[in-house]
Amino acid sequence: MKSLFTRFFCLTLLLIGLTSFVHAADRSKNLAPRYRHWINEEVNYIIGTEEKKQFLSLQSDEERDHYIEHFWQSLNPTPTAATNPYKQEHYRRLAYVNEHYGFIDAQNGWRTDQGRIYITLGAPKQVVTYPAARNVRPIEIWFYQGQNPALPPYFSILFYKRSATEPYTIYSPYQDGPIRLTTTLEDLNDQKRAIKTIRNSLGDEVAKTTLSLLPSEPVNLDDYAPSLTSDMLIGTIEGLPDNPLTKSMRTERRNNEQTISTVYYGSDTTQFDSAVFREAGDRMTASYMIHYREPQAELIGQLPNGHQGYSVTVQTTVLTVAGKPVYRDVEQLGGEVTGDVQANNARTKLFGAEGRLPLAPGKYQLMISLTNNLTKAGTRKMGEFTVPDTKNVSWGMSKLLAFAPQPPTQHPDQHLPFSVAGVRFVPRGTDSVSLHHGEPLRIAFQLWSKSSDPAAVAARKINVHYAYGSFGDSAHPQEQWEELSGTDFDAAGNLLTGRTFPTTDLAPGNYRMVVTAVDQQTHEKAYSTINFKIVDDSDNESIDLWTTYNAVAADARAMATDDYKRGISAVASGNGAAGTAWLQQSLKDDPSFSQALVKLVAFYSADEPGAEGRDKEIAALSHQYALTHELDESTAIRLAQANAKTGDLPQAKHILEFELGFQPPNQKLYEAMAEVYQQMGNTAEASEFRKRAAAL
Repeated sequence: MKSLFTRFFCLTLLLIGLTSFVHAADRSKNLAPRYRHWINEEVNYIIGTEEKKQFLSLQSDEERDHYIEHFWQSLNPTPTAATNPYKQEHYRRLAYVNEHYGFIDAQNGWRTDQGRIYITLGAPKQVVTYPAARNVRPIEIWFYQGQNPALPPYFSILFYKRSATEPYTIYSPYQDGPIRLTTTLEDLNDQKRAIKTIRNSLGDEVAKTTLSLLPSEPVNLDDYAPSLTSDMLIGTIEGLPDNPLTKSMRTERRNNEQTISTVYYGSDTTQFDSAVFREAGDRMTASYMIHYREPQAELIGQLPNGHQGYSVTVQTTVLTVAGKPVYRDVEQLGGEVTGDVQANNARTKLFGAEGRLPLAPGKYQLMISLTNNLTKAGTRKMGEFTVPDTKNVSWGMSKLLAFAPQPPTQHPDQHLPFSVAGVRFVPRGTDSVSLHHGEPLRIAFQLWSKSSDPAAVAARKINVHYAYGSFGDSAHPQEQWEELSGTDFDAAGNLLTGRTFPTTDLAPGNYRMVVTAVDQQTHEKAYSTINFKIVDDSDNESIDLWTTYNAVAADARAMATDDYKRGISAVASGNGAAGTAWLQQSLKDDPSFSQALVKLVAFYSADEPGAEGRDKEIAALSHQYALTHELDESTAIRLAQANAKTGDLPQAKHILEFELGFQPPNQKLYEAMAEVYQQMGNTAEASEFRKRAAAL
């Protein structure tokens, strides 16, 4: 009766979906062929229901062209680039499925189940084919490692052929069951016998996949008792365009695009500067500044409270050099100005925004958007920088930071941009800086050395050579020398130093400063450069700068957040070992920081699915760190499964009970709890939780 009801329910949903599809298809018949082809055959698996309705409601080809352009732009991971990687990958997938599935002449590979999955998810990480097993239909299993937050971290998709001439069909453990995969009459209507046939022909791993598409989900090969988890997975894949997470990401990207494109100035209107400094524990942090090249009078205006001031949004997106997203920060910065004098002063100076980005060593891209919330005008800038691996380098130097006349201030209790060892500098530039004639050039930089025995460090001598001159000048550059002692380095091997250079004898023009530091003990050299321009004040060139930034208290949560970002950046850069270490450090900083726990469990699970060694590590996490309401259901289930596999059933039960205490009725949690009770020998409770799961 349950199976009959389920099939009737699914058939009802199918008929509803087909009705909507038919109405949509009918409306698309009135379109020109190229628009009909686009909506029905090109983007039909990636466009949402509401998006499709909007497209079909358009009245002119001009509106349709505009819609298509913005549709692709809303999916572009790098909207400032000349190309759209998402669009290129989508059409590559479309071409691939039309060539490899269906009939090539008809170009209908996109209609097949394999075509749909390939277009939606891309190429599987691994494919295993069983074309001619005894008493089993041809089977193909695709293994995926999920990159979409709406999907599990790893899962399988199983396809089978009903007959030799038919294309592969997607398989459902609940709706189809193993009897769909076997060919013997003895297995007809006997799921348990069909499982046995598959085990005998293809082995336990394939048999397990026929009961669950999730490798982490426990199954009983001696019985047919599949959960709905695999069917929910298939449904989620097919409904990804309408998934709340997908819609939220697209809406957010569109909103950002609308905010920026109200008035788009382009990247040449701003300058990007960055510098990387090392903190204790080999923590690397990049500080950046984006500032306008011209004064922005409209930046100062009337705030919602009626006072004069400014309000800006700074959105930073960190990507690997390959374009893989690492993380994104959005900051709201603003303040009031007192009186007309201060307001006019702000309007006539260059404005900039500062930020800090904790990162693991590697090469990164940074996309920054700076938006004036009062006028909805904005600009975007792309920058690239490298975070050096100072842990494995015995000698190095940061960029040269040109800083403002304001004396550096100490803020050991705050995380601030352009702060080194708790000392905050007001930045003027790192790649280039403009100075008034006669204004001194003030630079600061950090030297990096490996920490060593204090007695050995004390004997070291560092020679620093400063040389500066104008571009193309045949005259000998001006030079200064300085000797530093090894005792100036801190325990982590860092030394913050700097120097001030007069410019009164320099004529207006462009110059370059080169700083070279030589370790006299090892003869290793490190150098850095900065360009500077002496401005003739009679030219009335605006070079004075004021900036804004967020100050963050240097508490345990802030430290944990920074180390978490270093962890996910290391993972994104392909350094899993370093990523794991930073995520573990994040939890040491703040044991209640569930975001790090979630990411660490996901990383362990994705690294070696089902490996017993990882189960022990995952189970240990649930004992080391506190469970909080920030913990998501997938992480709680994985923690419980790991404890169950390692024999700690009471802890597995405790984790699930904690999660069920604040989660709404949840099918996955009920199934996981049923499995734990089953392993504990409490079949009555196991049956009760299975009933609850089935009811959902």
